[in-house]
Amino acid sequence: MYQRLEEFLGSRNAEYETINHPAAVTAQEQAAVMHAPGQSVAKVLIVKERDGFVMAIVPAATALDLDRLKGLIGHGEIRLASVEEVRGVVPDCPAGSIPPFGALYGLRTFIDRSLLAVPEVTMPAGDPASAIRMRWSEFKRLVDAHPGDFAIPESIVAAGGVVGVKRRRPRVASTPRRA
Repeated sequence: MYQRLEEFLGSRNAEYETINHPAAVTAQEQAAVMHAPGQSVAKVLIVKERDGFVMAIVPAATALDLDRLKGLIGHGEIRLASVEEVRGVVPDCPAGSIPPFGALYGLRTFIDRSLLAVPEVTMPAGDPASAIRMRWSEFKRLVDAHPGDFAIPESIVAAGGVVGVKRRRPRVASTPRRA
């Protein structure tokens, strides 16, 4: 486990379970090797916005809708941070393993409301082969995040309803007009 996270949790007397697992690349793969449902595994994304960077937390089984998140941030254009930018914001933690506590990095944090409905949250612990799991009530106590609706089920993304991480506006078929 990432030492900075361990110190953060220890200083707050957090109750959690440590999970060691084979390294996995994607959040969904991490959920599978941890034997946890994708809706209860927190996926962390770093987003570039006008004033710097923010952290977005969504379930592993979803994609981030930048348009919806932009509405919560409330100003300017936003985009996913590049790999280099993520390394600058979180230099001591590999991408894909970032714990969902923006306070560790001085980041304003946003969490999708769908994570509010799960009894336990499993999350990256700062390295590719470990995670932690805690009750939702404990996670809520520790995370300082603005809730919102900005996650899209990956099944919709896979079906072509979304391109990348942004919502695609539905095409409207034109109907012939009668004279």
